[in-house]
Formats: sequence, structure tokens, C-alpha cells
Amino acid sequence: MLNSLMILHAIISVLLIIAVLLQFGKGAEAGLLSGGAGDSVFTGGQQGNILSKITVFLSIAFMGLAIWLARLQTTSGAKSLLDKE
Repeated sequence: MLNSLMILHAIISVLLIIAVLLQFGKGAEAGLLSGGAGDSVFTGGQQGNILSKITVFLSIAFMGLAIWLARLQTTSGAKSLLDKE
């Protein structure tokens, strides 16, 4: 279970990085998503709202999963490799 949660955590972190990179920067004319396409499906305001909501959801999932993994790791009783030294 711990390994599958760690894999899910890695996937969420990669998706969070992608979501942040796709957003408009302050003062930027176009993000990576539109890339100069004139007839985009999203308008500027809608794109920001959708990407903002995705980023908020992924960041909450990332932090929640990080806390959960930390609690699982401490309660599992696993000893450090340096305990023998």
C-alpha cells in the first residue's frame, strides 16, 4: 500500500508541475497552452479559472498525501539504516 501511495504521490507532483507551467505568468501574453493559436477553445478568463482550480485541487491532494505518507511511515515502525551504526 505504501508503494502505491508513493507512486500516486509522484504522479500528482508531476501533474502539479505541469499545471503550474501551463498557467499564465504575470505580464505574460500567452501561456504554454495557447501558444499563439488564435482560435483557442478557452478564453483567457476561462483558461485561468480552469487551470487555477486544477492547481488548487492538485496542491491540496499533494499536501494531504504527503502528510498521510509521513504518518504511515512513522507509525509503521520502520527503522533507519543509520540505527545500526
